[in-house]
Amino acid sequence: MRVGMIGAGLMGAGMVRNIAAGGHEVRVHARTPARAVGLPATPVDSVVAAAEASDIVVLSVTDSPDVLEVVAQVASATVPPPVIVDTSTIAPAAAREAAGIAAAVGAQYLDCPVSGGPPGAEAGTLAVMCGGPDAGVAAAVPVLDLIGDPAKRVHCGPVGAGLVAKLVNNLLVAVIAAGTAEALGMGQRAGVPPEVLARVVQASSGDSWQLRNLFPRVLDGDHEPGFRARDLRKDLGHARDLAGAPLAVGDPVAALFAQVDGARDYGAVARLLMDLPDPGGEA
Repeated sequence: MRVGMIGAGLMGAGMVRNIAAGGHEVRVHARTPARAVGLPATPVDSVVAAAEASDIVVLSVTDSPDVLEVVAQVASATVPPPVIVDTSTIAPAAAREAAGIAAAVGAQYLDCPVSGGPPGAEAGTLAVMCGGPDAGVAAAVPVLDLIGDPAKRVHCGPVGAGLVAKLVNNLLVAVIAAGTAEALGMGQRAGVPPEVLARVVQASSGDSWQLRNLFPRVLDGDHEPGFRARDLRKDLGHARDLAGAPLAVGDPVAALFAQVDGARDYGAVARLLMDLPDPGGEA
C-alpha cells in the first residue's frame, strides 16, 4: 500500500517506522521538516503531495483546526485517498465535520485516536479507538494492525464515537494521576516514603496503570514529555465541552493541570501535591 503520513512528532514518528516496517511505501509531511529526517519514508513538502494517489492517509496532528485544515487539503488532491485515518485527539463534532469534507470527494474519514504514548507508538502496541463505517475500518486494518495492537482495537461506533471513548479515557487519566499524587503526598507528609506507599497500593485495591507506569518516573522527578501537560489540558477542554455541563471531579482536576508547565509531561501535576526531586534544578 501507499500510505501518506501527516505529522511526525512524538506519536507520528513511531507510526511511520512501523508502517514502513510492514512493507508499505510511506510519504510523510511534517510541519517541522527536521522531524522527518531519518524516518524510513519519503519526505514531501505538502499535505497534498503526501495524499496524492495514496491508498490511505494517516493524520497525527494537534487539534481540531489542524485536522480540518489538513483534511481539506487531502480532499483537494487530484486523486484523493479512499480512506483517511485520523489518530489525533480532537472534538467529536470536528471529526464529523471532517468526515463531511472527505465524503464530498468520495473518501471515508475515520476518527481513530490512540492511547499508549510514544512508547506504544514505537512498539506498535497502541490501543486504537475507531469511529466510522465498517467498510472504512476494514479497509484501514492493514495499517491499524501496524500502529496498534489488534487486541486493543475497539470499533466504538460511527464517526466521532472513537473520540468520545478517547475523551473518557483521558479524563480518567487526569483524575487518576492527580488523585494518585494527592494520596501519595498525604502519606508522604505523614511520614511514609512514597516509594513504600506505591508498593503497598500496587498490592491493594488502589492500584492503577498510572501508578505502575507513570509514577516511577514521577517519583524520580522525571517529567520529560511523553504526553505533555498542554495536550492533556486540551483534551480536558474537549471533555468539558462534550459533557456540556460542569464536571464535579473533572473541573477541579483541570484547574490543577492549568498550573502545570505545559511543556512538561502531565505527571508534573504531582509537583503541586508532593515533595519531589527535580534533576532539572527547579525547586
